[in-house]
Amino acid sequence: MAGIYERKMSNAAVWCQRFAFFLVPYFALIILLHRFAKIETLQVFSLLALGFVVAILALVLAIRAGTELWYKGNKGGRATVRGTFLATLVLIPFAYHAYLALSNPIAHDIATDTFNPPDYVTASITRVPGNVEGMNPVEEYTLEYADTIVLAYPRLKSRRYPAGPERVLEAVKAIFADNEWPMTGTIGVPESKPESDEELADHSDSQDQEGNALEGGETPADILLEALVESTVFGFKHDVVVRIVSEDENTLVDIRSSSRFGTHDFGYNARLIEAFLHQLDTALLGIAGEG
Repeated sequence: MAGIYERKMSNAAVWCQRFAFFLVPYFALIILLHRFAKIETLQVFSLLALGFVVAILALVLAIRAGTELWYKGNKGGRATVRGTFLATLVLIPFAYHAYLALSNPIAHDIATDTFNPPDYVTASITRVPGNVEGMNPVEEYTLEYADTIVLAYPRLKSRRYPAGPERVLEAVKAIFADNEWPMTGTIGVPESKPESDEELADHSDSQDQEGNALEGGETPADILLEALVESTVFGFKHDVVVRIVSEDENTLVDIRSSSRFGTHDFGYNARLIEAFLHQLDTALLGIAGEG
């Protein structure tokens, strides 16, 4: 009597599918926990690295399962396909960021004026060394670092607008509001606009605690607006400061953006600055000129 051959299920296929199914809720949970401040950013980096290893392991098991299906006739083809698809889907963002890492310099602090970047209002205090483990401190640019940023991002330059600082200030505030960037500090921003010439004269001689006054009644102080920006998916935090300087007939604008964590921003801060400048040019009717 002839025997009946029963095909065995490939263990590699089973575990490939299990690991792949595990990754989807795993990464979703990391995002939710970080956004609701249940885990720290450095923990997110470690968990992402672990997820990457699991995804690679799922692909290795998929290769092993394919070999068993081809040579031994084992079952598990559908499980292998599902596992391979999900693991590949999870690895796409890692591959994209690997491309960004190779396309952009190792940097996490970008400014339009690299030789005199705008000073932060509160971030320099928040990000002092040792305050939070792993947080990048706010540091001075070296000449070598400044040259690196200029060469990597030649399109990020200061803007000059043939408009008064008040008009530019209102445009910057509107952009902050539209992008839902909460302000973390300001310097030189007037609390209210004087209603008469007498009030204007009194205001020009006054000085508030932040140094917002006109020095000697001639040169207005620089205006600084600082905001906290979070990345779209994981909510990684970045400090942004905009400097508005009144010149004779123009207003000069510079912006600086830096990541609180990580030595490589994958070009995020440069893209943020470029998007902001585009919004500001549009808001001021495209009258910008490079500084």
